[in-house]
Amino acid sequence: MKSLTALSDFEHGFVTAAALVARLDDQNLAARMLGSAGFQALDCSELNAADKQQLLLVNQQPGMKLTGLGMQN
Repeated sequence: MKSLTALSDFEHGFVTAAALVARLDDQNLAARMLGSAGFQALDCSELNAADKQQLLLVNQQPGMKLTGLGMQN
């Protein structure tokens, strides 16, 4: 089993920005941002509930494998 590591400050900020893009109703762009940065499989368990809710929508995009978003993971 893969051990989970905490997000760096950069990763945390980047994923939060992707969640904001998703909140503006562009889940595809948020997924492309995360994929381009190589962040499509991060553990997002330390994010707040509002960001996790948006990232659940992003996680439905092809290639997204974010974890730590709640029971739906």
